[in-house]
This record gives sequence, C-alpha cells and structure tokens, in this order.
Amino acid sequence: MKKPAERDCLALVPGYTGQAAKLFLTRSEDGRIDGVTVFDLLGHIKLQGDADAAAAWVGDWLAQEADNRKARRMQLLAQMFICKLVGEEKGAFLAAQKPLARALADAGVRTRSVAATSGAARQSLGPTVKKH
Repeated sequence: MKKPAERDCLALVPGYTGQAAKLFLTRSEDGRIDGVTVFDLLGHIKLQGDADAAAAWVGDWLAQEADNRKARRMQLLAQMFICKLVGEEKGAFLAAQKPLARALADAGVRTRSVAATSGAARQSLGPTVKKH
C-alpha cells in the first residue's frame, strides 16, 4: 500500500502514553475512496475498514490508554483536519469524520479543526515522553 496523501488525513488523535493514531481515507488502486485506515506514529497499520470500525477502534484504544495513571490528570486534544477535497470525495471525508467525532466526545477528548498544512498540525500532541 502506498503512503496516503496529506489531503486524505482525517484526524490525529493523541493518547495518554505518548502514542497517537492518525486516520486517513483509504483509496483503492483506481483512486476511489473505500474506507478508513488507522496508523500509529511509526506508520504501522492498526486497522483498515469503514469509518464506524475506525471510530470504534479509536474508542477502544482510548479506553485502554485511559487505564494509565496520567490519564486522570490530562486533557487530550485531537486534531480534526479540514477537508480539502471536493464533490463526492468531500462528502465521504466529512461522513468519515462523524463517527470519529462521536467516539472522541464519548471518550472525553476535545477536538479542534486544523488545516492539514498548518504549523499547528505538526506540534507535538499529548504528553512528552522522556527517554532514559
């Protein structure tokens, strides 16, 4: 699978332990949108499926992360990327963000909209991880 384009990035969701999940639209060989892929920060695929499955995965992952001690005193801020697509692709992009926004709200994670090319999108998210 080739690397997804920045314009297909739906969201960047930080975890409590310094991990993060990046959600992208999945495209078939002919370029049509056919689902959502969840990556970790190292670029490993965590899930490929529809938007509801991706939102459920993020909800489960945040629940696991919330068991961490730091979670009780930390407020996460997820970044929902602004759509740069047009036509049917824009509809698919926005529809893919809806279940994710619900899952984040259920997990108590705040969200903000950012442009995919803005510097704000590249700032570190979540806690800083100290290397010993």
